[in-house]
Amino acid sequence: MIEFLRRASVAFASTRDRDRVPHLHVVTGWIAEESGDVVRCLIPETHTVGLHESLEHNGRFALAAEIIGPHHAYQFKGAWVGNRAVDETDREIWRACTRRFLADVRALYRDAFTDEMLEAHCPEPSLAVRFRVEAIYVQTPGPAAGRRLYPPEVP
Repeated sequence: MIEFLRRASVAFASTRDRDRVPHLHVVTGWIAEESGDVVRCLIPETHTVGLHESLEHNGRFALAAEIIGPHHAYQFKGAWVGNRAVDETDREIWRACTRRFLADVRALYRDAFTDEMLEAHCPEPSLAVRFRVEAIYVQTPGPAAGRRLYPPEVP
């Protein structure tokens, strides 16, 4: 899954507030940290509505990441372990994720979108949210969609 995250080209996070209302957050950068069980998600200020309140209330966080083109996708669910302002290392991660997004969309759609249109999808992040992965689910369309990969399902 660490290698998958290195190749993923688009990601979104979700949280839920105390009333169980879901909130969607655009993620413009992500990386599995050295331990392998913590993922850092980089979120632009404009997509933090409801984020802080939800994390403070229940600490649950989910990341859906996809490789554009083959629609290879997984959802990572877990527990929030902290957040902080982004630093230069995070900005490098954001730039790398943006390059993957632009390359994958261009490969699929050729000249259908201008650079400005594509770059607008990847605003600079302001917040780094870290969460410990507790479960991973297949999100790729097909017969395995929704199946839990980790921890393995017991038949």
